[in-house]
Amino acid sequence: MIIGNAAMHKQIKQLLIFTTALTVTIPASAQEEDVVSDDIDDGINNCITLRNVRRTEVLDGRNVLYHMRGKTVYHNILPRECNGLAREKRFSYATTMGRLCDLDNITVLYPGPYGLSGGNSCQLGKFHRITREDAKALKEAPAVEPAANPLPMPPPQEVGVEEESAEPETN
Repeated sequence: MIIGNAAMHKQIKQLLIFTTALTVTIPASAQEEDVVSDDIDDGINNCITLRNVRRTEVLDGRNVLYHMRGKTVYHNILPRECNGLAREKRFSYATTMGRLCDLDNITVLYPGPYGLSGGNSCQLGKFHRITREDAKALKEAPAVEPAANPLPMPPPQEVGVEEESAEPETN
């Protein structure tokens, strides 16, 4: 089958339009993904890009600092206490997308007879961008939790309960 010049030009034009649209769409979606993970101005991210992490710093069983390239610091507050994290101060993670997200888990690393071995796994929280001064203040904050002192109980008369009398009432 022989296609005329006009029909062939029309097909080539449609192919070029489709290819151009595809080329424009792919980088835009890739750029959106980077914007969502690293460049949101509210300072709270669901994910961080691992290639930008320079080092991590465990503050205690619920708080981890991620020091990024470009002097950015993210504070991750785990939803629950991670047993062993405060003592060991090291962890591992596994990811396939090159990003660490709030739904990912970290695993506390313990010393073993043949090197480090994994222990407790704990879910991450959201990543909060903080200043270097805030990070320094978090590191210097006292690690002692305030002691809870119970309130003294009031006498029964003050709460509306009468003391039982020794003699029963008669009608």
